[in-house]
Amino acid sequence: MMKNTTFKNNLVIQELNNNYYVIDLNAEEKSVIQFGGHLYKFKPSGLNTGIHELAEKLASINDKVSYPTVCVLNPNFEITTQYNGFMDINYFLSLIRN
Repeated sequence: MMKNTTFKNNLVIQELNNNYYVIDLNAEEKSVIQFGGHLYKFKPSGLNTGIHELAEKLASINDKVSYPTVCVLNPNFEITTQYNGFMDINYFLSLIRN
């Protein structure tokens, strides 16, 4: 839902483009992703279900995965901040401008 609201807002787009590298990761991505010196793969958990290991790593807060999750990484690709749940435009802007 945030893709169709918050992330389509011109102020949000401008702030992200000016200050962040933005990557959108589908938690059910099937391809192998190399990130931070590691290979991450899709982990099936049923016939047509599962989670990508990288999505699981980035979206886990207190060992629980929640969607959507927005992660901020430092230059060493370490998670510095995680936000989960729907965020409207004003709330999201207040978080990323701090």
